Amino acid sequence: MLYNHTHRVFTVCMMNKITKYMGYQMTEQEKKQRISELRAELKELQSVPKSDWHTAFEAFLKFKMHKYKGITIQTEVEIGTDAPRTDYLIITEEETQEFEESIFKIFRKINIIEYKNPHDTLNERVIYKIIGYADLLIGTAEHEDDVPPDDVTISIFRAAKNRELFNKLEKSGNLINTGTPGIYYVIGLTKLPFQIVITGELEGKENASARALTDNAKESDIENVISELQDEQDSGVREYYRMFLSMIAEKNPIVFEEIRRINSMNPGRMIVFEDEMNKRLNEALLKKEKETTLETTVDHLSDIMSKLKYSVGQAMDLLSIPQDQRETYAKLIEQRA
Repeated sequence: MLYNHTHRVFTVCMMNKITKYMGYQMTEQEKKQRISELRAELKELQSVPKSDWHTAFEAFLKFKMHKYKGITIQTEVEIGTDAPRTDYLIITEEETQEFEESIFKIFRKINIIEYKNPHDTLNERVIYKIIGYADLLIGTAEHEDDVPPDDVTISIFRAAKNRELFNKLEKSGNLINTGTPGIYYVIGLTKLPFQIVITGELEGKENASARALTDNAKESDIENVISELQDEQDSGVREYYRMFLSMIAEKNPIVFEEIRRINSMNPGRMIVFEDEMNKRLNEALLKKEKETTLETTVDHLSDIMSKLKYSVGQAMDLLSIPQDQRETYAKLIEQRA
């Protein structure tokens, strides 16, 4: 339905724009320009809003990459003329760019990244999908030397491993433990350098921000990211840190509240807790409190129903649950059954 609606909108938009050129013979260059503009509008109409996890990961990539020259980070990159999109494409203009961080060591000139948030699935289909993206990027380039295979790498980032997938890849000889915690190489399925980065297994202060990309972030990791923000002099990069921390705060409000409490008397450490950050954290805390209240009440209702053999309605009567909340609790209890 969304696809059809998008195309209807695009068709109307296209017709409106083409009327400008009625009676005027466009040059080949003008035609190409118009096609490019219309494709860009269609891409925008069809684009899927990024999750807050992807926003945080994008901010992470930007503050990690800012020290390297000639780096371009592209998002939702179309592979080919009318094809699926890969999450991120990192392109470096430097022929001999060397990346310090272990998670970027395999990077070359063109680096395809698939990011899986902590609740996304990582399975064999994802493996073959990103290999297909890389092959499409190479195979659909306008000229043969535009995307040389020797310049392309593949990476998947996720907080935790799928043990079933990893066991299968290891048994088939398609997975190598590099010896660096959290970094695994995929071999035999493609000739391109291919790594899976399990951010939750990474070690060292330099990987604190990568480890924090979870809804179970450690206080020490978040404190390290705040320290990086304090030390950063570039105002633009500082904004990427703020964006990252805001998103992580929404997923880890209890931890952030403790950090805010501990550092309340330290102006330097409180730099992250400015108006917008405080607002988002307070909203996240309120949401967490409501979720906790709901879960506790559902626990009580389930306990009453089990021990007293009450129906849902009788249990809610016993706890005096307001009428306007009963449908919500009934659905939550049904989900648990």
